[in-house]
Amino acid sequence: MKKLSILLLLASVLFVSCGPSTKLVRSWSNEEVESKTFEKLAVVALTPNASSRYLIERAIVKDLKDDNIKAIYTYEIFPLAGNTELLGNLISDKEELRKRVIKKVEENEIDALMIISIFDIEKEQRFVRNNNYAVGAAGYYGNPYMMGGMGYYGGNYMMGGMHSYYNYYAYSVGTCYTDGYYVDDFTYFLECNLYDVETEELLWSGRTKTVKMESVEEEAIYFAKIVVKEVLKEKVIVP
Repeated sequence: MKKLSILLLLASVLFVSCGPSTKLVRSWSNEEVESKTFEKLAVVALTPNASSRYLIERAIVKDLKDDNIKAIYTYEIFPLAGNTELLGNLISDKEELRKRVIKKVEENEIDALMIISIFDIEKEQRFVRNNNYAVGAAGYYGNPYMMGGMGYYGGNYMMGGMHSYYNYYAYSVGTCYTDGYYVDDFTYFLECNLYDVETEELLWSGRTKTVKMESVEEEAIYFAKIVVKEVLKEKVIVP
């Protein structure tokens, strides 16, 4: 029974550690407006990378359609779609950009607009050692340091053994003078706002946090599921 409990604990740890890195950190819905059905909800992802925009828009539209919400992606029809030269000109002319957005919305008979944007990116640098000093790893002199391992002189260092200065000194020398390299970890914060085109009101706003993004395609799927699930749960829109 004890062995089974340990196996179940390890399985749960692995499940959590292998889960998606995108989490919802904030959600707000406009309680002053009633739930509404839209005929054409357009999704636009404002990202520096055209491929990322395509993946995010496609993923959200798919999930919306799966829940019987009439939605379209805007990668091919909206201003700035794949046109970096036009982007450079319109950034400095906000009024012209507004006019183009309104025109596209009217031309395509869009009655709701979901806008996704990256509002912050945090960068953190960490040092990665070539030698493995993780849980249960050997120290500089080949002796386990963590999880009740044997210290330099054979004593149990952690779990009630010898908490000696020479054990810690020997270990620290090994960890301080090993080769390694620095890597950059990025945390991405995305904001998603849903607007009613007719009233111009903000219906829902949510923010997500993505840590150590391994695949934009996979995270786009996770992001879409989080956003669509939250919008439907709050009954912001109805099929």
